[in-house]
Amino acid sequence: MSRFGVISDSDGVSAPVRPDPAGPGRRWARPALPRLPLPLIGMLIYAGIRVAGVALTAVALRHGNFLIVHWSLMRWLGSADGGHYLAIAAHGYTYPAGQLAHASVFSWFPGYPALIDAIAWLPGVSLIAAGLVVTALAGLAAAWGLSTLGLKITADPRVSLLMVAIWAVAPGSAALSMVYAEALFCALAVWALVALVDRRWLTAAGLTALAGTVRSTAAALVVAVAVAALIALIQAARTGQRFGMWWRPLVAAVLAPLGLVGYLGYVAVATHRLNGWFWIENHTCHMVFDWGVSTFRVVQGTFLDAPSVADVLVVLTIIAAAGLALWSLTERIPVYLNVYTLVVVVMALTTSANWIGSKPRFLLPAILLALPVGRLLAPLRTSVLVGLIVILTGMSTWFGLYLHLIARWAP
Repeated sequence: MSRFGVISDSDGVSAPVRPDPAGPGRRWARPALPRLPLPLIGMLIYAGIRVAGVALTAVALRHGNFLIVHWSLMRWLGSADGGHYLAIAAHGYTYPAGQLAHASVFSWFPGYPALIDAIAWLPGVSLIAAGLVVTALAGLAAAWGLSTLGLKITADPRVSLLMVAIWAVAPGSAALSMVYAEALFCALAVWALVALVDRRWLTAAGLTALAGTVRSTAAALVVAVAVAALIALIQAARTGQRFGMWWRPLVAAVLAPLGLVGYLGYVAVATHRLNGWFWIENHTCHMVFDWGVSTFRVVQGTFLDAPSVADVLVVLTIIAAAGLALWSLTERIPVYLNVYTLVVVVMALTTSANWIGSKPRFLLPAILLALPVGRLLAPLRTSVLVGLIVILTGMSTWFGLYLHLIARWAP
Protein backbone atom coordinates (compact mmCIF):
# COMPACT_ATOMS: atom_id res chain seq x y z
CA MET A 1 0.00 0.00 0.00
CA SER A 2 1.26 3.47 -0.80
CA ARG A 3 2.03 6.08 1.83
CA PHE A 4 -1.25 7.81 0.94
CA GLY A 5 -3.31 4.73 1.87
CA VAL A 6 -4.16 3.98 -1.77
CA ILE A 7 -3.39 0.64 -3.35
CA SER A 8 -0.70 1.15 -5.99
CA ASP A 9 0.63 -0.88 -8.90
CA SER A 10 3.56 -1.95 -6.78
CA ASP A 11 1.22 -3.69 -4.31
CA GLY A 12 0.46 -6.36 -6.88
CA VAL A 13 -3.02 -5.07 -7.66
CA SER A 14 -3.75 -3.91 -11.16
CA ALA A 15 -4.54 -0.23 -11.50
CA PRO A 16 -8.07 0.74 -12.48
CA VAL A 17 -8.64 1.11 -16.19
CA ARG A 18 -8.70 4.77 -17.18
CA PRO A 19 -11.41 5.89 -19.59
CA ASP A 20 -10.34 6.23 -23.18
CA PRO A 21 -9.93 9.96 -23.90
CA ALA A 22 -11.33 9.33 -27.37
CA GLY A 23 -14.22 7.22 -26.11
CA PRO A 24 -17.95 8.02 -26.12
CA GLY A 25 -17.62 10.56 -23.33
CA ARG A 26 -15.06 12.59 -25.33
CA ARG A 27 -16.74 12.94 -28.70
CA TRP A 28 -14.58 15.84 -29.87
CA ALA A 29 -11.27 14.56 -28.42
CA ARG A 30 -8.25 15.27 -30.62
CA PRO A 31 -6.79 12.12 -32.16
CA ALA A 32 -3.22 11.27 -31.23
CA LEU A 33 -0.78 12.64 -33.77
CA PRO A 34 2.24 10.63 -34.95
CA ARG A 35 5.53 11.86 -33.54
CA LEU A 36 7.66 13.46 -36.25
CA PRO A 37 11.41 12.80 -36.46
CA LEU A 38 13.42 15.52 -34.76
CA PRO A 39 15.35 16.57 -37.92
CA LEU A 40 12.06 16.98 -39.80
CA ILE A 41 10.71 19.22 -37.04
CA GLY A 42 13.91 21.26 -37.21
CA MET A 43 13.53 21.64 -40.97
CA LEU A 44 9.90 22.69 -40.59
CA ILE A 45 10.85 25.31 -37.99
CA TYR A 46 13.57 26.64 -40.28
CA ALA A 47 11.27 26.67 -43.32
CA GLY A 48 8.56 28.48 -41.37
CA ILE A 49 10.97 31.18 -40.27
CA ARG A 50 12.35 31.64 -43.77
CA VAL A 51 8.90 31.81 -45.40
CA ALA A 52 7.74 34.28 -42.75
CA GLY A 53 10.85 36.39 -43.30
CA VAL A 54 10.35 36.53 -47.06
CA ALA A 55 6.67 37.40 -46.61
CA LEU A 56 7.53 40.20 -44.18
CA THR A 57 10.14 41.47 -46.64
CA ALA A 58 7.57 41.57 -49.43
CA VAL A 59 5.22 43.58 -47.22
CA ALA A 60 7.94 45.93 -45.96
CA LEU A 61 9.15 46.76 -49.48
CA ARG A 62 5.72 48.30 -50.13
CA HIS A 63 5.67 50.60 -47.11
CA GLY A 64 7.49 53.50 -45.49
CA ASN A 65 11.07 54.32 -46.34
CA PHE A 66 11.52 50.92 -47.97
CA LEU A 67 8.95 51.88 -50.61
CA ILE A 68 11.06 54.88 -51.62
CA VAL A 69 13.85 52.69 -53.01
CA HIS A 70 11.36 50.99 -55.39
CA TRP A 71 12.78 47.50 -55.04
CA SER A 72 10.86 44.36 -55.91
CA LEU A 73 11.14 41.25 -53.77
CA MET A 74 13.04 39.41 -56.50
CA ARG A 75 15.54 42.25 -56.80
CA TRP A 76 16.11 42.11 -53.05
CA LEU A 77 16.64 38.35 -53.06
CA GLY A 78 19.27 38.59 -55.80
CA SER A 79 21.00 41.80 -54.71
CA ALA A 80 24.54 42.58 -53.48
CA ASP A 81 26.73 39.44 -53.53
CA GLY A 82 23.93 37.66 -55.36
CA GLY A 83 24.72 39.65 -58.48
CA HIS A 84 28.34 38.47 -58.41
CA TYR A 85 27.37 34.83 -57.91
CA LEU A 86 24.88 35.00 -60.77
CA ALA A 87 27.47 36.61 -63.06
CA ILE A 88 29.99 33.88 -62.26
CA ALA A 89 27.35 31.21 -62.90
CA ALA A 90 26.62 32.79 -66.28
CA HIS A 91 30.08 33.80 -67.49
CA GLY A 92 32.68 32.20 -65.24
CA TYR A 93 35.68 34.08 -63.87
CA THR A 94 36.20 36.77 -66.48
CA TYR A 95 37.92 40.12 -66.07
CA PRO A 96 39.78 42.56 -68.35
CA ALA A 97 43.03 40.95 -69.48
CA GLY A 98 46.05 42.24 -67.63
CA GLN A 99 43.96 44.43 -65.28
CA LEU A 100 44.32 42.68 -61.96
CA ALA A 101 42.86 45.70 -60.19
CA HIS A 102 39.52 44.75 -61.79
CA ALA A 103 39.73 41.06 -60.89
CA SER A 104 37.50 41.28 -57.82
CA VAL A 105 35.41 38.45 -59.31
CA PHE A 106 37.87 36.01 -57.74
CA SER A 107 36.77 37.06 -54.25
CA TRP A 108 33.66 34.90 -54.66
CA PHE A 109 34.30 31.16 -54.46
CA PRO A 110 33.08 28.81 -57.23
CA GLY A 111 31.12 26.12 -55.34
CA TYR A 112 27.86 28.02 -55.03
CA PRO A 113 27.70 29.47 -58.58
CA ALA A 114 28.62 26.03 -59.96
CA LEU A 115 25.48 24.56 -58.37
CA ILE A 116 23.44 27.49 -59.69
CA ASP A 117 24.74 26.86 -63.19
CA ALA A 118 24.00 23.13 -62.91
CA ILE A 119 20.35 23.74 -61.95
CA ALA A 120 19.90 26.57 -64.47
CA TRP A 121 20.52 24.04 -67.26
CA LEU A 122 17.04 22.69 -66.59
CA PRO A 123 14.48 24.01 -69.09
CA GLY A 124 12.67 27.12 -67.94
CA VAL A 125 14.83 27.68 -64.85
CA SER A 126 16.44 31.12 -64.65
CA LEU A 127 19.73 31.76 -62.90
CA ILE A 128 18.13 33.61 -60.00
CA ALA A 129 15.51 30.87 -59.57
CA ALA A 130 18.30 28.29 -59.53
CA GLY A 131 20.16 30.32 -56.92
CA LEU A 132 17.11 30.51 -54.69
CA VAL A 133 16.56 26.76 -55.05
CA VAL A 134 20.16 26.05 -54.00
CA THR A 135 19.82 28.42 -51.05
CA ALA A 136 16.51 26.90 -49.93
CA LEU A 137 17.65 23.28 -50.17
CA ALA A 138 20.97 24.05 -48.51
CA GLY A 139 19.23 25.86 -45.68
CA LEU A 140 16.97 22.87 -45.05
CA ALA A 141 20.00 20.58 -45.08
CA ALA A 142 21.73 22.88 -42.59
CA ALA A 143 18.68 22.83 -40.29
CA TRP A 144 18.60 19.03 -40.51
CA GLY A 145 22.29 18.87 -39.66
CA LEU A 146 22.08 21.38 -36.82
CA SER A 147 19.20 19.57 -35.12
CA THR A 148 21.15 16.31 -35.51
CA LEU A 149 24.35 17.83 -34.14
CA GLY A 150 22.49 19.47 -31.28
CA LEU A 151 20.94 16.16 -30.24
CA LYS A 152 24.29 14.38 -30.38
CA ILE A 153 26.05 16.88 -28.12
CA THR A 154 23.19 17.69 -25.73
CA ALA A 155 20.85 14.67 -25.85
CA ASP A 156 18.06 17.26 -25.46
CA PRO A 157 15.58 17.52 -28.36
CA ARG A 158 14.20 20.84 -27.08
CA VAL A 159 17.62 22.50 -27.00
CA SER A 160 18.43 21.04 -30.43
CA LEU A 161 15.33 22.58 -32.01
CA LEU A 162 15.95 25.88 -30.28
CA MET A 163 19.43 25.93 -31.78
CA VAL A 164 17.88 25.70 -35.24
CA ALA A 165 15.40 28.48 -34.51
CA ILE A 166 18.00 30.78 -32.95
CA TRP A 167 20.38 30.33 -35.87
CA ALA A 168 17.54 30.97 -38.33
CA VAL A 169 16.66 34.33 -36.72
CA ALA A 170 20.21 35.51 -36.01
CA PRO A 171 21.27 38.97 -37.19
CA GLY A 172 22.35 38.62 -40.79
CA SER A 173 20.09 35.60 -41.34
CA ALA A 174 18.34 37.43 -44.19
CA ALA A 175 21.21 36.09 -46.32
CA LEU A 176 19.79 32.60 -45.76
CA SER A 177 16.85 33.59 -47.97
CA MET A 178 18.91 35.33 -50.66
CA VAL A 179 21.25 34.33 -53.46
CA TYR A 180 24.13 34.06 -51.02
CA ALA A 181 26.52 31.18 -50.28
CA GLU A 182 26.00 31.21 -46.50
CA ALA A 183 23.27 28.55 -46.43
CA LEU A 184 25.34 26.17 -48.58
CA PHE A 185 28.46 26.70 -46.51
CA CYS A 186 26.60 26.21 -43.22
CA ALA A 187 25.06 22.98 -44.53
CA LEU A 188 28.46 21.57 -45.47
CA ALA A 189 30.01 22.80 -42.22
CA VAL A 190 27.40 21.39 -39.87
CA TRP A 191 27.40 17.99 -41.53
CA ALA A 192 31.20 17.94 -41.44
CA LEU A 193 30.97 18.55 -37.68
CA VAL A 194 28.37 15.79 -37.35
CA ALA A 195 30.78 13.45 -39.17
CA LEU A 196 33.58 14.44 -36.79
CA VAL A 197 31.41 13.70 -33.76
CA ASP A 198 30.59 10.30 -35.28
CA ARG A 199 34.30 9.78 -36.10
CA ARG A 200 33.53 9.37 -39.79
CA TRP A 201 36.83 10.89 -40.75
CA LEU A 202 36.78 10.62 -44.53
CA THR A 203 33.24 11.99 -44.72
CA ALA A 204 34.27 14.97 -42.58
CA ALA A 205 37.29 15.56 -44.79
CA GLY A 206 35.25 15.38 -47.99
CA LEU A 207 32.62 17.83 -46.72
CA THR A 208 35.35 20.18 -45.50
CA ALA A 209 37.04 20.06 -48.89
CA LEU A 210 33.72 20.92 -50.55
CA ALA A 211 33.17 23.76 -48.08
CA GLY A 212 36.56 25.10 -49.14
CA THR A 213 35.12 25.76 -52.59
CA VAL A 214 32.30 27.86 -51.11
CA ARG A 215 33.81 30.28 -48.58
CA SER A 216 37.19 31.09 -47.08
CA THR A 217 35.59 30.43 -43.68
CA ALA A 218 36.33 26.79 -44.46
CA ALA A 219 39.69 27.49 -42.81
CA ALA A 220 37.86 27.10 -39.49
CA LEU A 221 36.67 23.64 -40.54
CA VAL A 222 40.16 22.68 -41.66
CA VAL A 223 41.53 23.64 -38.25
CA ALA A 224 38.72 21.73 -36.49
CA VAL A 225 39.45 18.57 -38.50
CA ALA A 226 43.17 18.93 -37.78
CA VAL A 227 42.56 19.31 -34.04
CA ALA A 228 40.17 16.34 -33.96
CA ALA A 229 42.65 14.23 -35.93
CA LEU A 230 45.52 15.22 -33.65
CA ILE A 231 43.54 14.21 -30.57
CA ALA A 232 42.66 10.87 -32.18
CA LEU A 233 46.29 10.23 -33.15
CA ILE A 234 47.55 11.02 -29.67
CA GLN A 235 44.99 8.65 -28.18
CA ALA A 236 45.95 5.97 -30.70
CA ALA A 237 49.65 6.35 -29.81
CA ARG A 238 48.95 6.15 -26.08
CA THR A 239 46.84 3.01 -26.41
CA GLY A 240 49.10 1.35 -28.97
CA GLN A 241 46.43 0.94 -31.61
CA ARG A 242 47.43 -0.70 -34.87
CA PHE A 243 47.78 1.33 -38.07
CA GLY A 244 44.41 0.22 -39.39
CA MET A 245 42.71 2.04 -36.51
CA TRP A 246 44.26 5.48 -36.91
CA TRP A 247 45.10 6.03 -40.56
CA ARG A 248 41.69 7.63 -41.28
CA PRO A 249 42.16 10.71 -39.04
CA LEU A 250 45.61 11.19 -40.56
CA VAL A 251 44.24 11.06 -44.11
CA ALA A 252 41.35 13.35 -43.10
CA ALA A 253 43.76 16.01 -41.88
CA VAL A 254 45.56 15.85 -45.24
CA LEU A 255 42.44 15.87 -47.44
CA ALA A 256 40.40 18.53 -45.58
CA PRO A 257 42.29 21.60 -46.90
CA LEU A 258 42.24 20.51 -50.55
CA GLY A 259 39.15 22.47 -51.59
CA LEU A 260 40.32 25.74 -50.06
CA VAL A 261 43.94 25.33 -51.14
CA GLY A 262 42.84 24.23 -54.59
CA TYR A 263 40.83 27.39 -55.21
CA LEU A 264 43.55 29.65 -53.83
CA GLY A 265 45.97 27.85 -56.13
CA TYR A 266 43.64 28.38 -59.10
CA VAL A 267 43.50 32.12 -58.40
CA ALA A 268 47.29 32.20 -58.05
CA VAL A 269 47.68 30.66 -61.50
CA ALA A 270 44.97 32.85 -63.07
CA THR A 271 46.44 36.08 -61.67
CA HIS A 272 50.12 35.07 -61.95
CA ARG A 273 50.58 35.94 -58.28
CA LEU A 274 51.26 33.40 -55.53
CA ASN A 275 49.15 35.49 -53.15
CA GLY A 276 46.59 36.32 -55.85
CA TRP A 277 43.40 35.84 -53.80
CA PHE A 278 44.76 37.75 -50.80
CA TRP A 279 46.01 40.55 -53.05
CA ILE A 280 42.57 40.87 -54.63
CA GLU A 281 40.85 40.86 -51.24
CA ASN A 282 43.16 43.66 -50.09
CA HIS A 283 43.33 45.85 -53.19
CA THR A 284 39.92 45.43 -54.80
CA CYS A 285 37.60 44.49 -51.92
CA HIS A 286 39.63 46.28 -49.22
CA MET A 287 39.44 43.28 -46.91
CA VAL A 288 42.55 42.44 -44.94
CA PHE A 289 43.46 40.77 -41.68
CA ASP A 290 44.30 43.56 -39.22
CA TRP A 291 44.01 41.78 -35.85
CA GLY A 292 40.63 43.42 -35.34
CA VAL A 293 42.05 46.92 -34.94
CA SER A 294 39.59 48.58 -37.31
CA THR A 295 36.64 46.64 -35.85
CA PHE A 296 37.65 47.73 -32.34
CA ARG A 297 37.79 51.34 -33.53
CA VAL A 298 34.24 51.05 -34.87
CA VAL A 299 33.06 49.60 -31.57
CA GLN A 300 34.88 52.31 -29.63
CA GLY A 301 33.54 55.06 -31.85
CA THR A 302 29.99 53.76 -31.48
CA PHE A 303 30.14 54.29 -27.71
CA LEU A 304 32.16 57.51 -27.70
CA ASP A 305 30.84 59.39 -30.74
CA ALA A 306 27.38 60.00 -32.21
CA PRO A 307 26.60 56.63 -33.82
CA SER A 308 23.97 55.85 -36.41
CA VAL A 309 21.30 53.24 -35.82
CA ALA A 310 23.17 50.91 -38.16
CA ASP A 311 26.39 51.35 -36.16
CA VAL A 312 24.61 50.46 -32.92
CA LEU A 313 22.89 47.39 -34.38
CA VAL A 314 26.05 45.95 -35.89
CA VAL A 315 28.21 46.71 -32.85
CA LEU A 316 25.70 45.07 -30.53
CA THR A 317 25.79 42.01 -32.78
CA ILE A 318 29.59 41.93 -32.63
CA ILE A 319 29.63 42.23 -28.84
CA ALA A 320 26.96 39.54 -28.50
CA ALA A 321 28.92 37.17 -30.76
CA ALA A 322 32.13 37.70 -28.80
CA GLY A 323 30.30 37.12 -25.52
CA LEU A 324 28.56 33.99 -26.82
CA ALA A 325 31.87 32.63 -28.13
CA LEU A 326 33.33 32.89 -24.62
CA TRP A 327 30.15 31.50 -23.07
CA SER A 328 30.20 28.54 -25.44
CA LEU A 329 33.57 27.51 -23.99
CA THR A 330 31.75 26.47 -20.82
CA GLU A 331 29.79 23.84 -22.76
CA ARG A 332 30.95 20.26 -22.31
CA ILE A 333 31.35 19.47 -25.98
CA PRO A 334 34.30 18.09 -27.97
CA VAL A 335 37.15 20.58 -28.07
CA TYR A 336 37.25 20.66 -31.87
CA LEU A 337 33.70 22.06 -31.92
CA ASN A 338 34.82 24.92 -29.70
CA VAL A 339 37.84 25.43 -31.93
CA TYR A 340 35.63 25.69 -35.02
CA THR A 341 33.36 28.26 -33.37
CA LEU A 342 36.25 30.37 -32.08
CA VAL A 343 38.06 30.41 -35.43
CA VAL A 344 34.88 31.50 -37.26
CA VAL A 345 34.32 34.34 -34.78
CA VAL A 346 37.97 35.40 -34.87
CA MET A 347 37.99 35.41 -38.69
CA ALA A 348 34.84 37.52 -38.75
CA LEU A 349 36.00 40.07 -36.19
CA THR A 350 39.71 40.42 -36.99
CA THR A 351 39.30 41.31 -40.66
CA SER A 352 39.09 44.97 -41.59
CA ALA A 353 35.90 46.88 -40.87
CA ASN A 354 35.42 48.22 -44.41
CA TRP A 355 32.44 45.88 -44.70
CA ILE A 356 31.27 46.29 -41.14
CA GLY A 357 27.65 45.70 -42.13
CA SER A 358 28.58 42.21 -43.33
CA LYS A 359 30.01 41.12 -39.97
CA PRO A 360 26.68 39.60 -38.80
CA ARG A 361 26.57 37.52 -41.98
CA PHE A 362 30.18 36.44 -41.52
CA LEU A 363 29.17 35.13 -38.08
CA LEU A 364 26.35 32.90 -39.37
CA PRO A 365 28.64 29.85 -39.81
CA ALA A 366 29.35 29.99 -36.06
CA ILE A 367 26.24 27.87 -35.62
CA LEU A 368 27.18 26.62 -32.15
CA LEU A 369 26.82 30.12 -30.74
CA ALA A 370 23.15 29.11 -30.55
CA LEU A 371 23.89 26.35 -28.03
CA PRO A 372 24.19 28.41 -24.83
CA VAL A 373 21.20 30.54 -25.84
CA GLY A 374 19.21 27.38 -26.51
CA ARG A 375 20.00 26.04 -23.06
CA LEU A 376 19.02 29.38 -21.51
CA LEU A 377 15.64 29.48 -23.27
CA ALA A 378 14.76 25.78 -23.01
CA PRO A 379 12.92 26.05 -19.65
CA LEU A 380 10.42 28.57 -21.08
CA ARG A 381 6.96 27.43 -22.07
CA THR A 382 6.48 26.52 -25.72
CA SER A 383 3.90 29.27 -26.21
CA VAL A 384 6.40 31.84 -24.94
CA LEU A 385 9.13 30.47 -27.18
CA VAL A 386 6.90 30.58 -30.26
CA GLY A 387 6.03 34.21 -29.57
CA LEU A 388 9.69 35.06 -29.01
CA ILE A 389 10.77 33.42 -32.27
CA VAL A 390 8.03 35.26 -34.17
CA ILE A 391 9.24 38.58 -32.76
CA LEU A 392 12.88 37.76 -33.52
CA THR A 393 11.93 36.76 -37.08
CA GLY A 394 10.43 40.19 -37.63
CA MET A 395 13.42 41.92 -36.05
CA SER A 396 16.03 40.02 -38.08
CA THR A 397 14.06 40.67 -41.29
CA TRP A 398 13.91 44.39 -40.56
CA PHE A 399 17.60 44.33 -39.59
CA GLY A 400 18.63 43.03 -43.01
CA LEU A 401 16.37 45.40 -44.91
CA TYR A 402 17.44 48.44 -42.90
CA LEU A 403 21.17 47.80 -43.25
CA HIS A 404 20.98 47.21 -46.99
CA LEU A 405 18.31 49.62 -48.22
CA ILE A 406 18.44 52.47 -45.71
CA ALA A 407 22.01 52.41 -44.36
CA ARG A 408 23.27 51.26 -47.77
CA TRP A 409 25.50 48.59 -46.23
CA ALA A 410 25.92 45.25 -47.99
CA PRO A 411 24.19 42.46 -46.03
